[in-house]
Amino acid sequence: MEKQATGRAISESYFEKPTWLKTSSRIPVKEIYTPEDIKDIDYARDIGNAGEYPFVRGIYADMYRGRLWSRRELCGFASPKATNARMKYQIEQGATGLNFIGDLPTDYGIDSDHPLAEGALGVMGVPICSIKDMETVTAGIALEEVSLNISVYVHPVFAFYVATAEERGYDLSKLRGTFLGDASFGQTLVRHLPVPWDVAERMVVDCILYCAEKMPRYIPINIGPHALRESGTTAPQDIAFDFCIARYWIKKILERGVSVDDFARNITFSHRVGIDIFEEAAKYRAARKVWAKMLKEEFGAKDPRTMRYRVHAQTLGVRLQRPQAINNIIRTTCQALAAILGGAQSVDVMSFDEPLGLPTEESQRIALRVQQIMCYETNVVNTTDPLGGSYYVELLTRELEKKITEIMDEWKDKIREAVVSGELMRFIRAEAYQYQKEVESGERTVVGVNRFTVEEEPGKVRIFELPEEEVRQHLENVKEFKRTRDTKKVAQALEGLRKVAQSKEGNTFSSMVEAAKARATLEEMMGVMRMAFGHDYDPYGKRKYPFA
Repeated sequence: MEKQATGRAISESYFEKPTWLKTSSRIPVKEIYTPEDIKDIDYARDIGNAGEYPFVRGIYADMYRGRLWSRRELCGFASPKATNARMKYQIEQGATGLNFIGDLPTDYGIDSDHPLAEGALGVMGVPICSIKDMETVTAGIALEEVSLNISVYVHPVFAFYVATAEERGYDLSKLRGTFLGDASFGQTLVRHLPVPWDVAERMVVDCILYCAEKMPRYIPINIGPHALRESGTTAPQDIAFDFCIARYWIKKILERGVSVDDFARNITFSHRVGIDIFEEAAKYRAARKVWAKMLKEEFGAKDPRTMRYRVHAQTLGVRLQRPQAINNIIRTTCQALAAILGGAQSVDVMSFDEPLGLPTEESQRIALRVQQIMCYETNVVNTTDPLGGSYYVELLTRELEKKITEIMDEWKDKIREAVVSGELMRFIRAEAYQYQKEVESGERTVVGVNRFTVEEEPGKVRIFELPEEEVRQHLENVKEFKRTRDTKKVAQALEGLRKVAQSKEGNTFSSMVEAAKARATLEEMMGVMRMAFGHDYDPYGKRKYPFA
């Protein structure tokens, strides 16, 4: 009886057919594609060669033959010292770029000794509240030689980086990297706005203009708050909403009287990449075309560099699973392959233990090895846009272009209001709910979750443990930093920042860099910016301005 049952199950499985005959974003998929499906696509007009407008096949003619993508892993935990050690470990293991994320108090714009920071220090990122912390987190790292991504939204943290580089004698024009920098849309969508919208807008625009003048190789804004895709958007929605946000910022900066070619080439994106390999690769191909057309046709860009859609692809954490967590290595490998086939400029592969906690050294090393095997063993880098010419991929690229454009047409003129009112997040949550229903009904198969499940031993995967002593030592360092600095210099620098912010002249980010050199803290700069616009120093009502 048992043998018969087993045999029958194997037989049924052998003849099983797929039930999900569409892409992840529900675009129907035919059984086979032929030249008839793309007969109205003109190669020269609609696709073109790589490195040429509209950049469907890639923003550079030689793509990975000329330069491999930047391989980095996100990190940040406990203290600046601990995070510095992890970043150095990544370099030792072959990472070609660095990327650290701030903890919640940092993104909330408060110092580590703020009453509301207790319990959140170093848990989801590294605490950075002064130039001293930035000096520590970047100690022993050659800033001119490595691209450093700062995954923080609040601008004083970037000012700490610039001030640190200048005090070390670096030439700012040679520094490379990316600062998230979208202190309004990014923060509102991810958690909350650390400063009122009017303050955030001034900081964003001033920072972009500062970098356009002094740091041309550094990216001052990276659009793509992870809340969108991680919260449930489909592939075309993710691109469309972020392009609406980018369009908003372009229009704001143009109001300052600068040319689009003077700054827009340094607007980049961080777009998650899912496991639907062909759709995700086609998504990036379509995004390049939509972005190039918008910059050229709507904003009158003349420089081809301005029209290039540059993207950091991060594998989609929300699709990694806690059951049979080791399977996530396979998931992230497929996601990384999609990003590479799609022509991403930078890739971050999440660790397989993402659903369990912060990554361990071992899990980050495995994630880095995924990228390195892609680079050196699979030969996917040997030719530009290897999927180009596929009847399916070309049709899918066109369909995604249409969907991205349609979504943008609906949302682009109301994007700020939709974000502030919560309309956009309500829309995204409805999309996430629909996905979850499809999983729970079994319509979508998720291996190890609704099919092919097993009983697992607890504790089978080693979980990262936060070094509490590092957190305590960091807090002591912050208190000592404040006790020993020259408070008169701090007060003068903060007063200078407030005057610039209150006027329409000058650049607030430049004043933040000077305040950082004077040893002002994150919370003090954020508070002074609030005060300059007529808001309370501390929105949480726990502190008063210390230099009144």
